[in-house]
Amino acid sequence: MERSPGVQKSGGPGVRGLVLAAGRGSRFQSESGEAFPKVLRPLLGKPLVSYVIDALREAGVDDITLVVGFQAELVRREIGSGVGYATQEEQKGSGHAVACARDAFEGFSGSVVIMCGDSPLFTSDTIRGIVREHTESGSVITLAAARLDDPTGYGRIVRDKSGQVIAIIEEKCAGAEERSIKEVNGGVYCFDADWLFSNIALMAVNEAGEYNLTDMVRVAIAQGRKVSAVPCDPQELLGVNTPGQLKVVEEIVRGR
Repeated sequence: MERSPGVQKSGGPGVRGLVLAAGRGSRFQSESGEAFPKVLRPLLGKPLVSYVIDALREAGVDDITLVVGFQAELVRREIGSGVGYATQEEQKGSGHAVACARDAFEGFSGSVVIMCGDSPLFTSDTIRGIVREHTESGSVITLAAARLDDPTGYGRIVRDKSGQVIAIIEEKCAGAEERSIKEVNGGVYCFDADWLFSNIALMAVNEAGEYNLTDMVRVAIAQGRKVSAVPCDPQELLGVNTPGQLKVVEEIVRGR
């Protein structure tokens, strides 16, 4: 397990970052004909994942680990030694990717911000807000949320009558009532690291044979632990899975 030489700064003492960057981008490959790590696709001359790393650093989170898998050595060469690395040999979902990084967090008892390497629009302000809410609320999980007119494709955030988050339901598992929910999971999380890695083996495998990190919300609620959600700009949720989506994101980044 390689570790970053980075120093923790004001993202808070005891706040570290974990970026999921193991995917191959099969939809990119089907359109472009080439196999290439999705997180290295250039966005205005810079790899997608670099925007995520930069946002974390701007939020004061300097100790960052990347989970790599597909063409891992290429990702390591491109991103360099300023981050640590963990390896996901077989891609079996976001929860499995996080589990593969467990050794990198051994002995660490602070908070870990988990992001996807193909979501370059999240800002440092959003990350800071999530970390602040996580610290102040005493939650074991705090996640980014947004309300969308068309929530198709996103996991829905389910709340109880008092407004507390009680579940995230992936769209393919959602019934008609749940699909009508407009509040969706943004895909950025802050976890209590001790709690996360002590309980990650409780994740359930889904019907696709994968482990979704969102299942940790189920685990937390079953234990009577608190889960919080922080609203963010819906635009930040836009990820890059196809060349067409990359063009949309490029225009947004230019506009900023």
